Amino acid sequence: MDAPPKTPELTAETIGNTTSSNGAKKRRKKSKNSNGASYGASQTLEVAPPSPSVSSNGVNGVMHDGSTSPKSSSSKHLIKNVVCLFVGIIIGYFGHKLYPTESLDEAKKGIFKTVISKHRRKHKEIAAGNASSDAPISAASEEIDRSHPIRHILEGASVFYHVKKQKQAVKATTKHAHKDVSEIEVDWKKWKFGMTDDYQLTSEQSNLVKELEQRVVSKAARIRVCPDGGDECAEGEKQISSLSGGTNMPGRSFIERVDSVPWGGNDSDFTKWWPRKDAKDPNKMLPGARLLAGYLKIMKFNMFPKFPHKLCEHGCDSEVSVLHTLEWREKYRPWCVTPKTIQYNKSGFIYRRGNSRPGPRKRLDAEKAKDSESLSTSGHALLFYRPGVTTVEDPSLYGRVMLNAIESAITDSLVRNKGEIGRFNIIFDCKGFGSKNAPSLANVKLLFRYLQDHFPDRLGVLVVANLGGMAQMLMKMVLPFVTEDVRAKIHIIPNDEEGRREVLLQFIDEDKIPTWLGGKDDYEFDANEYYKNEKCVLKEDEISNFLIDMPYHG
Repeated sequence: MDAPPKTPELTAETIGNTTSSNGAKKRRKKSKNSNGASYGASQTLEVAPPSPSVSSNGVNGVMHDGSTSPKSSSSKHLIKNVVCLFVGIIIGYFGHKLYPTESLDEAKKGIFKTVISKHRRKHKEIAAGNASSDAPISAASEEIDRSHPIRHILEGASVFYHVKKQKQAVKATTKHAHKDVSEIEVDWKKWKFGMTDDYQLTSEQSNLVKELEQRVVSKAARIRVCPDGGDECAEGEKQISSLSGGTNMPGRSFIERVDSVPWGGNDSDFTKWWPRKDAKDPNKMLPGARLLAGYLKIMKFNMFPKFPHKLCEHGCDSEVSVLHTLEWREKYRPWCVTPKTIQYNKSGFIYRRGNSRPGPRKRLDAEKAKDSESLSTSGHALLFYRPGVTTVEDPSLYGRVMLNAIESAITDSLVRNKGEIGRFNIIFDCKGFGSKNAPSLANVKLLFRYLQDHFPDRLGVLVVANLGGMAQMLMKMVLPFVTEDVRAKIHIIPNDEEGRREVLLQFIDEDKIPTWLGGKDDYEFDANEYYKNEKCVLKEDEISNFLIDMPYHG
C-alpha cells in the first residue's frame, strides 16, 4: 500500500521565524504549490523535531522560538492553540463520516483517518523500540505530542467525540433493554382494582345485601299499577310504572323481568343478572354477578343514598337504583347491536380481547390445584379503547358501540370465572386523539352516567396510554363529574415504550398486550368477524324510540 506523499519538511529555523509575515506568506504559497492543493487532501503535515535553539513550553506540544519576546510569543501561542483546538474539534465532530471500512484503499480514507492511524503507528514503533521496560508508553506519546501538536489535538478531539458517541449508544441500549417478566414486581396496592377477586363481606354487609334483595322485590310489586291509576284491575291489565319519567311497560312479574335481561343476553347460571337460588341446593345462592353487593359498595352501604345521582339528587331508597337499572336494561338492551352499529365500529375504536392476570386468591387456588389453564383464563376482561381512529359523527351510535363492548366484557368475565368475577379493565390509547375525535362534553357526561348508574363496581381500572394535550384537556373536564371511587381507578402510564411495557406487564400477560402498545399480540380488528356471533341484531327502528321510552338518559 503506497504511503501518501509528504509535504516539504519545516525546520526549526523556519518555524522560529514567526515575526516575518512575508516569510509566512511565502511558506504558505510554497507549500500549496509544491503539493498541488492546500492542506486538507490526503496529505499530512510533518513537523521536524525541535533543534537545540528551540524550546517547548509543554502546553499542548506547541513549540516557541527562544528569541521571541515573552509577551509576543505568549499571544501568538494562545492564538495558535485556539485555532488548532477549533480545527481539531470540527474535524473530530465530522470525523466519523470519514471513517470508511478497512477494505478501502488508504488513499481514500481522508486526512482524519491518515493522521490518526499514523499517530497510533508511531506510538507503537517508539514504544517497541524503547529498551527500558520501565519507560512507559506515555513517554513516546509525549514526544509525538511535542513534535506533532496538530495531530495531538486531532486525536484528542476524535477520542472525545467517539467516546461520547459510544456512551450514548450504551445508554440507549441499556434504556431499551427489555426486563424479563419475572423481574417486574407487581404493585398490588396500585392495581388492586385491576386484579382483585375478593368479594368477601362482613356479616353486617351480608345482612344489608339480604335486606336490599327483599326491598327490591317488594318495590317491584308496588310499581305494578292499573292503567287508569285506579286501585282495582285484572292482574293481566297491570303495567309497570317507570321510575324515571318514561313510558310504562307491560305488567310482567318480577322474575320474568329479571330473567329477560341476563348479561350479554346469554341465559346461563353464570350470567344471571339477578341472584337466583340454586335448583340443587335451595340454601345456596348463585353468584348473580354479585349485583346487590356492587350497588351497596357504590352507595357506601347506605340504604338511603343520593344514587343514582341525577335521579336521586335529594336521596332515594336504595332499591330504586336497582329497579332503575332493570328498567334501563329492558328498554335499551345493551347486548344488542344493529347493522349501523357494526358499520360504525369498522375501525375498531373499541373492542374486547383477552383478559388481565388473576388476583392473588385465584393464583393461590390455581397453584394449589396445579391448574395452569385457570391462571391464563381467570381475571378481568380487557377492553381496548382507541378514539383516535374514528370520529364522533353519530353520538347515539357511538354510545351504543361503547356500551355493547362493556356489556360484552362483563359477560366474558363472568363466563370465564364461573360467575365469580364480572369486571373489566379499559386500556385507553390516546394516540392520534384530537378535537375531531373527541365527543362533546355532554356526551361524555352521559356515558359516565350510564357507567355509574347501570354498571356499578364493574370497572377494574382505566389505564391511559400515550396521553396528549387534547386527552389531558378532556380528562380535566370529565373528572369533576365522576365519583372519588372511579377517579381512584384511573392510571396514566409512561409514554416511553419500556416504561409502558413494565407497567402493563404487572397485570397483563405479554402475549395479550397489542403490538401497538409494545406487546406480542398482532391481532387486527375486523368488524364482520368480531360481530359475527352476535345473538341480538335489531333493526334500526327498534332502538330509535329509546329516549322517548326513557328520557332520563336524554
